[in-house]
Amino acid sequence: MRSGVMEMPKTEKVKMRLGKQCVICEKRREEGISIAFSFICQTCEQEIVHLNDSDQMYNKYVKQMRTVSSQYV
Repeated sequence: MRSGVMEMPKTEKVKMRLGKQCVICEKRREEGISIAFSFICQTCEQEIVHLNDSDQMYNKYVKQMRTVSSQYV
């Protein structure tokens, strides 16, 4: 105790992970859709909805979406 000020004891920091992990971007988010046992965040969902097959990111999304369908097999 210094000059009448009581110090709090040091504790370990605890990190909490909120939300679910998106199968596309792999970030943890709270907003999105669940498909079977998979989760797609709202950001990726919007990108997929507005995606054309000629877009550069199309193949990335197709590859990541296969992880969703492979969980059914």
